[in-house]
Amino acid sequence: MPEGTKNLKLRDVWRTCNKIRAAIFRVGLNLWDYYKPLDPNNNSLLSESKFVSVLTGPLRGPIGLSDQEIGDLADYFRVQDGRILYTQFCQVIHDSVPEFGKNKSLVTGLEWEDPLHVNRLSHTEHRRLSLIITQIAVLINKRKLILRPYFQDYELVSKNSGTVTFAHFARVLNFLGIVLAADEFNLLVKRFVKDSYTVNYVAFVKAVEDAQNYMDQHGMLDLGGNLLDQFPGRIITAELPKLPRPEIGRVLPSEVFERQSVFHPVMEKRKELMPLREVLQRVQRHVLEHRIRVNEFFRDFDPLNCGRVTVSQFRRALDGMQISAVARLYLAEPEIESIIAFYTDCNDPERINWRTFEDDLDQVFTVKELDKLPTLRIDPPPTEIAELCKRGQKDWQREKPSTRELCEAALHRVRRRIEERGILLKQFFKAYDAHNHGHVTRSQLRQTMTTACILLSREEVYALEQRYNDELGFNYAWFIEEMEALPKEVPLYYAMLEEKKLINAEKSPPNPTSDESNIVLILAKIKAKIVRERIGVLEFLTPFDPRRELIIGRADFIRGLDQLRCNLSCREIETIFEVFKAPLRPQFIEYARFAEAVEEALATGSLERAPLLVPVQHLPSTACTRTFLNFEERRVLAQAMDKLCTQKNMNMEEIFADFDKENIGSVSLDCLTKALSTRNMLHIVSSVELETVYKCFGIERGGRLEFDYRAFLRALYLLQENKRTNPI
Repeated sequence: MPEGTKNLKLRDVWRTCNKIRAAIFRVGLNLWDYYKPLDPNNNSLLSESKFVSVLTGPLRGPIGLSDQEIGDLADYFRVQDGRILYTQFCQVIHDSVPEFGKNKSLVTGLEWEDPLHVNRLSHTEHRRLSLIITQIAVLINKRKLILRPYFQDYELVSKNSGTVTFAHFARVLNFLGIVLAADEFNLLVKRFVKDSYTVNYVAFVKAVEDAQNYMDQHGMLDLGGNLLDQFPGRIITAELPKLPRPEIGRVLPSEVFERQSVFHPVMEKRKELMPLREVLQRVQRHVLEHRIRVNEFFRDFDPLNCGRVTVSQFRRALDGMQISAVARLYLAEPEIESIIAFYTDCNDPERINWRTFEDDLDQVFTVKELDKLPTLRIDPPPTEIAELCKRGQKDWQREKPSTRELCEAALHRVRRRIEERGILLKQFFKAYDAHNHGHVTRSQLRQTMTTACILLSREEVYALEQRYNDELGFNYAWFIEEMEALPKEVPLYYAMLEEKKLINAEKSPPNPTSDESNIVLILAKIKAKIVRERIGVLEFLTPFDPRRELIIGRADFIRGLDQLRCNLSCREIETIFEVFKAPLRPQFIEYARFAEAVEEALATGSLERAPLLVPVQHLPSTACTRTFLNFEERRVLAQAMDKLCTQKNMNMEEIFADFDKENIGSVSLDCLTKALSTRNMLHIVSSVELETVYKCFGIERGGRLEFDYRAFLRALYLLQENKRTNPI
């Protein structure tokens, strides 16, 4: 653009184009007819002189552009080489002209042909007119009159097709005794006037009949045709009557009721915002309920995986998670800004640490790096998240005790009413919940209780609202769930599970006895096992000592003793540890010294150094605490053995051998009784003497006490030989 030319303003050029477009629409010109002959090569470009010559020549009069406007157009449509792009100019002018021939007419006249056509009034005028028509309907209904014939008589003469003049309309009302003030009559005429000089009596009669039908359907009239007392007065006047105020003098107690708003909680302006901790808890609850993977919404905005995104990207990710002021989880803009401010990077205020935000939200599922804490026990979700109240719902535990007690009484009353009459309460609420949201309004709650014939006081209804109201209204789904909930029954397998736990529980060690601390008795028990079964102790302990240090650990020593099957108690093993532990290594046992002390029951070591020593083999004792006899039992045993040894030619060994199929030398008490009965020896001894004999010759085998019949027969043989040698 040459120097000195002023800067163009788009609104000035657009105003000039509108001026040209209006002139072309008025005169019927076509700019293409003037510019096409000047462009024989069809380049869509003209020189400035040719472009200006058309607007200043033949079109100067029809359009009437000034030199300044023509210069602005030329500067606006000029290209870089100085020529004018006239095709774009013609397209702007001709392509934007509306085609009025295709538009439908705005007024068809059909509304004037409607027989029930009425004129529009303001809201205040319409309310005043409704009162006037209501009073006219009451008067007509009381006198049992029909309005239509009074107007049809005039129509038979005038042939006006549903209209009457203002004067005749006033005469009919006066004849019927309907007295109206001047402003009231003018309001009726303004509503039903037609063609500026007649009144549409058809629409007027229809309005009066509709008012009569409405009052009849809703029972607003008494038997005499008058309005009931709870409705507005019956004096025809344009002024609004005073409605009854039933709440005056019946104020509810302040300790039960609080001030409430008639509007929905969502429509109220929030005075207080949630603290940041509660905002994050609600976001965690939202993520938990919908099983949202937070990482999937942020990682696309972080291709370098640096853990930071911009503020706009953070907001877009929250929108994707349905967290915003218009999404599934409602958060106000200041609450979202508090989240952004909390997770803003300290080094870069324009970035948000979304990794930290993700870790905080994922804590509702599990704990990060749980593999490094194998003993940590978690129970997701956390208690504060699981017990988080809904938005708009009060914390019931912090309510007044009087309100809570009143709510429990109301619940008990409703539950008893439902059980007595078999009421399905859910169907009454579903009638008001078409979209199945699980909520109804406060007024619908009262209507439902009245419909179901559950009469509650206002205090009880208020207590129920305090319990089940949230930001969506009255949560009837939760209310019905608690009403129809059955008592929880404990499954039968719980008792069996508790028994199994008691059986498999770790038993506390019994109090140690003196025998468990005596190393001599403990070694004697092990030696008896070795002598009977000819076991080598070193064979079980040496594999745990690959370096031949002659010592092994406590755990390995216990494993070796378990292979010996000596049935040692924990206290007995601890006694062995104390005696044979290594001096300089307390957690190790000198197993070689232990094996030498035990295996001397089979053979005495180092006999080559003592050739005159006569080795003596260890004789294991079969006695135990269960076979110990006191003085009285020994006396009874002596009497019983004296009786049994008097029998001759008993041959008891063959009978006991028949009961001893494994040939182990012991039988049970039943077999002993049968053997003595076979030889007619059972009647000689009493039951006490028999039990004493069984206890004396009993040995422990397989965890039970059995009778050693070989020792018994040997004792009988010795007693018989002694009596033969030393007769009395």
